[in-house]
Amino acid sequence: MKQIFPLLALCLLSARPVRGEEKAGADAPRAADDRLRVDLFAAAPDVVQPISLDVDSRGRVLVIESHTHFRPPNYKGPKHDRILMMEDTKGEGKADRITTFFEGTTATMSIAVHPDGSVYLATRNEILRLRDTKDAGKADEKERIAFLDTKGDYPHDGLSGLCFDSKGDLYFGIGENLGAHYKLVGSDGTTLTGGGEGGNVFWCTADGKKLRRVATGFWNPFGTCRDVFGRLFTVDNDPDESPPCRMVHTVEGGDYGFQFRYGRAGRHVFQAWDGQLQGTLPMMTGVGEAPCGFLCYESDGLPSEYLGNLLVASWADHRVERYIVKARGASFGAEQKPFIQGGKDFRPVGLAVAPDGSLFVSDWVLSDYNLHGRGAVWHVRRAKRHKLDRPTNPYEALLSPNRPLREQAARKLAADDTGLEFLRKQLKANDVRVQAASLTALIDSGDRKADLRSIANKEGKLPGDMAMRAMAVRALAARGDDVREFLDAKRPAAERREAVAGLHAKEDASQLLDLLADKDPFLRSAAVTQLARAPEALAAFHREEVKDPVRRVGLLLAYRASGKPEATKLVSDFLADPDEDVRFLAVKWVADEKLTQHRPLIVEALKDRKLNVRMYLALSTALARVDGQEVNEAKLADYFLERVADDRSPADLRVKALQMVPPTHKKLTTELLGKLLAQDDPALRLEAVRTLALHPDPKHGEMLLAAARDEKLGDALRAQAILGLADRSQEVTDDLLRFAECDSSSLRDEALRALVDTKPTPAQRDRLEALASRERKRPEAAALVDRALGRPFAKDRPKAEDTAAWLKRLEGPADEAAGRRIFANPRLGYCSRCHRIEGRGVNLGPDLSNVGRNERRSIVESILQPSAVVAPHYTAWRIETKDGKVRTGMLTNTNLDEYTYLDEKANLFKVLTPDMVEARPLLTSIMPVGLVDRLTDQEMRDLLAYLCARR
Repeated sequence: MKQIFPLLALCLLSARPVRGEEKAGADAPRAADDRLRVDLFAAAPDVVQPISLDVDSRGRVLVIESHTHFRPPNYKGPKHDRILMMEDTKGEGKADRITTFFEGTTATMSIAVHPDGSVYLATRNEILRLRDTKDAGKADEKERIAFLDTKGDYPHDGLSGLCFDSKGDLYFGIGENLGAHYKLVGSDGTTLTGGGEGGNVFWCTADGKKLRRVATGFWNPFGTCRDVFGRLFTVDNDPDESPPCRMVHTVEGGDYGFQFRYGRAGRHVFQAWDGQLQGTLPMMTGVGEAPCGFLCYESDGLPSEYLGNLLVASWADHRVERYIVKARGASFGAEQKPFIQGGKDFRPVGLAVAPDGSLFVSDWVLSDYNLHGRGAVWHVRRAKRHKLDRPTNPYEALLSPNRPLREQAARKLAADDTGLEFLRKQLKANDVRVQAASLTALIDSGDRKADLRSIANKEGKLPGDMAMRAMAVRALAARGDDVREFLDAKRPAAERREAVAGLHAKEDASQLLDLLADKDPFLRSAAVTQLARAPEALAAFHREEVKDPVRRVGLLLAYRASGKPEATKLVSDFLADPDEDVRFLAVKWVADEKLTQHRPLIVEALKDRKLNVRMYLALSTALARVDGQEVNEAKLADYFLERVADDRSPADLRVKALQMVPPTHKKLTTELLGKLLAQDDPALRLEAVRTLALHPDPKHGEMLLAAARDEKLGDALRAQAILGLADRSQEVTDDLLRFAECDSSSLRDEALRALVDTKPTPAQRDRLEALASRERKRPEAAALVDRALGRPFAKDRPKAEDTAAWLKRLEGPADEAAGRRIFANPRLGYCSRCHRIEGRGVNLGPDLSNVGRNERRSIVESILQPSAVVAPHYTAWRIETKDGKVRTGMLTNTNLDEYTYLDEKANLFKVLTPDMVEARPLLTSIMPVGLVDRLTDQEMRDLLAYLCARR
């Protein structure tokens, strides 16, 4: 679904009065900035179902009017999409002349005006270049730039996201294509193939030649844009069950983690949404739901603080979002600021900057994907008239704050020696944007006289100086100069990343090997990409001599990225690597590319009885892939359930398979779990009880109580059954008290945990008081009873910020099995309501299966100070609704106007966007700050032991 217009994340703005003469109603968009106004430029019936738009150098608005996107029966409109040309000939702020520039395409998604005046159009299956050679306001020449040959036909997961580089060559995106096989063919016959790998960003020349894949791992890269420093950004639409949508810094060779072949939800171990998987890159920030139009604002029509801001049209959130880019290592983060907000019938799709620096926004209006006959185009501009300077002399125009004018002037100046010398002088200008335009034109012209090394070493204080330095290093590397000095660890990470492209010789092998272990994921990615393109450097390694497993992971990724057929011969070596991460990525290689020749090794690896759930799922997925089976969530669940139900399967593998089956699976019955509970294998019985506790069948409570009472089953299993009864403890309080009074410490402790926050009768309270008296000699047991009675149970604890004191306090013996039960206990922290470990729990927060690889200190800090570091996709939101309620939650799912959040008590709640007054991101985590206040010291030790053992 949600693929037509991509993006989600940040603040719904307070309503402001409509400025200007046009009163368009409550749903009209308003500017958060009093210096701006939003006026209606055109509306139905003059324009209907508008999608992408752009503005040419004469200020004429070109907008795609869709007549083919989910066309309903008896639709009266044209048979094909068309491009409308809108003009305000009277200067009254309205489109008073609307003509058809072009007509005849289907599923038309993106439009972009080239610097030479031609118009590029992306439909689902082709990219066209249109020209108006007679200057008649109508395209009379059509040329195909690229063609997508595929059986996929969903309207908006094909070609889109048009964007030009400084030379006028083309970047564009392709969506996940619902996993269908495709051939992408350039005008020169260059052909790239794919299917199931997710969305991609591609590049080709302006005439469609030299086609190449730039980056992969998107869902639907519906919008791309470049800033003045040549950096490419993308908004990616629809993470399905793993919101938010995202903004990414798109780099050559980048993998952003999503693969459609492993399911829509993005939660398979072979998928990542924020760089969680080795070899994948993180997002800059989460953005609004269904993001579409995307641009970098560079003009003087808006106030100066908008320069360099990234603007996003968030279709489902009824707003245009504004982001300030922030340096973060070798890449960037982004901070949202208020901009444009509309009501429920404001559905922004396209964004474009006019020659006067004002902004045009297309509006689909309704939430209905079917053609509906509604539509609008809005105009964002200054509330007061603003004097603009548009010189025609290129020497003066180079100094203009208007980007198209500035860059056009720079290209003209680069055409002769006098102009080139002028451009070189501007590299010392006070305006970094003038510097960037000059340097870009010099680089593109092949100029060798500009002192790039001096720029790269400049110690400036202007905000863009670091970007200029990185540009210079990029140019030095591109022309083959020695850039090794810029790889020094003391250099800024952005410079180092650009310098990696200059490493390609055999003697560079050791430096590239070191970069494979760098802490910055973008530096690691650059090293992998460069090694894959530098056969001499890659051939210099003796893999068996590389002792560091992190570097071996990088080598595996580089061999794979090289695309050489002989590289697949190395997979068997990587499958035998002593490090699990290396083996895991080798298994993924087999699965991704269906390397059937390695099937025997996968089958053999599955026989290992010591496999953890992650590796079991990876190997099982690889086997299914090479055998030609589907591996989405539903198919894998069916596959694992068959293993569970098969009595011939070894018990330890049935345990792992059971962990892979959702407790809500229709075929996972309580009868089947009862049979597993009767098996001889203790581990299988224990896993059956864990699953039973989460099963929706009301009978599961009776089965758990019977298991808890059965002395033949052993204390470990009985304690697990008691845990399963914790969420219904009020109903079985007497049974829990009997367990609390028994001699088994594990049963007693688990029963007392289950009694937290219950309301005992006077008789039941008397029994607890008697137990408290009996346990006074055992402080930890006494603390459990005090807590069950609602009394203070811990004292003299350090502050949450005093990590050292807590580490000291938590020293001592611990019970890892008890820690596992505490992790899942609904009466205490209920960590498993948000986190998953080894297939158990919920995948809302980070998967903690390997959390033990972090330092003990780091784990303690994350429990005590959960808001210290919050990743973008775990942002908490403050949501105010029209009924006056204010709630806080983490976004877990979206469906058109319906948003689902998880609150601090682990409860889900839904909000419709029309009911929202405001939604703004918080700096705090949804994870409760006082988790430790619910636990005794011993429980903290036990929980920590369990987490630290997850390696």
